[in-house]
Amino acid sequence: MPSISSNSVRVAPQQERSTRRLAGFLDSAAELFVKVGYEAATMTGIAERSGSSIAFTLVNQYTQELEAHWKPLMEQVETLPHADFANLFIERITQFVQERPAYLSLLAAPIRFRRDPAARKASRVAIANAFRAKNPSLSKEQSLLAANVSLQMVRGMMTLYGEAEPKGKVLIVTEFKKVLTLYLGTILSEDAPAK
Repeated sequence: MPSISSNSVRVAPQQERSTRRLAGFLDSAAELFVKVGYEAATMTGIAERSGSSIAFTLVNQYTQELEAHWKPLMEQVETLPHADFANLFIERITQFVQERPAYLSLLAAPIRFRRDPAARKASRVAIANAFRAKNPSLSKEQSLLAANVSLQMVRGMMTLYGEAEPKGKVLIVTEFKKVLTLYLGTILSEDAPAK
């Protein structure tokens, strides 16, 4: 079993539920180390003992990291043209999945890892609020729908990106930048029709 160092947990959990899950995981590891020794302990054994999935924990960690990657962009949405915002949003997500390729594998897994609904909603609300800051004529419902549609586009891009050969990845990113730019143009641009 590889050594456990202070660098192995890169992002401290931001939510109480994640903190409890990590604490349970660490407690289970400690108990297993006592019971069978460090050399005989396995990650699977620790996960089984804690009732937590390593993959689920990684998905949550990666999701938090991904959000930290794009959240600063939300603060700039008011001053950016919608096309620049769409391009930067896609680029930040692409950069993240290049740095964390396991995230794409986990998203493509046959089992669906469900995030905490409150955390999912908070992400969508952050994007919706940024959209409303850019176009104050959007209602809360319209901005939330636009956030959901945008995130689903990105999720689709990540699926195709994960399946593509290296040459195809660039084309996929280019096409999704166009799609998101066109969509956000109908939602965020100064001449977007009031809804």
